[in-house]
Order: sequence, then structure tokens, then C-alpha cells
Amino acid sequence: MVLLALLAFAALTAARINTLVSHLESASEASQDFVAALTEDPEGTGPHLAAARTSLDAAEAELQAIPLAQLESLPWLGRNVTAAGTVIDEMQAVAAGSAPVLADAAELIDFETLRPRSPGASPTEWRATLEDAIDLVEAVPGAIDTLGESRTAVAAIDTAGLLPPVRDAVEDVEAMLDEAYGKVAPVRKTFSDLRDWVEQGVEEFSLLDLIRGLL
Repeated sequence: MVLLALLAFAALTAARINTLVSHLESASEASQDFVAALTEDPEGTGPHLAAARTSLDAAEAELQAIPLAQLESLPWLGRNVTAAGTVIDEMQAVAAGSAPVLADAAELIDFETLRPRSPGASPTEWRATLEDAIDLVEAVPGAIDTLGESRTAVAAIDTAGLLPPVRDAVEDVEAMLDEAYGKVAPVRKTFSDLRDWVEQGVEEFSLLDLIRGLL
């Protein structure tokens, strides 16, 4: 009876894991679209981020439905649930913390050219734009660091021996985070410099030097 109960639990948990993985795949695809939009269509990032968060919430719901205490009897299955949980946690951290900041930043600075998207017709206009974006400027370096930390955490998952769908999902998310970090990492210095100038006070730094550095 105990063996039959364990087999039934394992089958049910495996089914939940497969459903969870399906949601993770959808979240990863939406995240890839979000990353592409950062440079191609910054104003269109919203739907991609919303789709990713919806899929992540669905994946998390499946994870929470698994009775973790019973997994102590099936450690090999528990490893898969732990790996999937780590991926979900890290993607949620990026979706909630980094992604909204980076979406706004991409509308201010072109992530490929590292130049202002709309510098304005005069230094006065750019100055006004920068004053309005002070909170964003200060938040971007931290958002990029958070993305880098999540990338490192997912890369540290030992995929040896995981169920193939879980292994593939982990590797897909790792590749997506690698791509995202590679795209935004060069922007960190630009916003760090902007932040340093802003912290001196908008009235103190040389606006012309700032503009020359960006244009």
C-alpha cells in the first residue's frame, strides 16, 4: 500500500512538474520577446512583461500545490522541484524588480548606441528630461545588478540527473538571462555616470559635458 501510494504521488507530482515546466517555457519565450523589445520597440515591452508574469504566476501556483513534505521520501523528485522553484524565484525577482526599470530606461537611452532616444532640441530640454528621470537613473545600476545575480543563481543549478523537461527549462532560462544581461550590462556605466552627475545636484554638474558624452 505504501509503495502504491508513493507511486501515485510520484506520478501526480511529475504531472504537476510537466505543467509547471510548460508555464516556465511560456515565461521564457515572453521574456525573450521583452529583451528584444528593449532595443527594437521600448514602448512595446509592457505586453511581453505582462505575459511573462502571468506565466510565472501560473508556474508558481503549480509549485505551491506540490506537498513538499512528502518529497522527503522521493529525493530525486525533490531535486527537480527545488530546481524549478529556484528558476521561478529568480525570474519573479527579475520580472518584478529589474524588468520595469529597464523598460523605462530603454525609452530614455538606446541600449545599442548608448545615446539618448529623444535628446530634445536644446540642452534645456534634455536637462528637463533628466530631472524628470532622476529616480529612474538612480535605479538602473541596481536593476542590472539584480539581473546579474539572478543569472548567476540559475547558472549555479546542477542540472545533472534532472528530468529532461526540467533540465531543458533551466537551460533555456539560463540562456535567456545570459542574453538579457549581455544586452543591458554595457548600459550600466552610462547610467552610473548619469547617477553620479545627478547625485552632485542637477545645478552642479556640467550639462554640456554630459551631453557631449552621450551624443
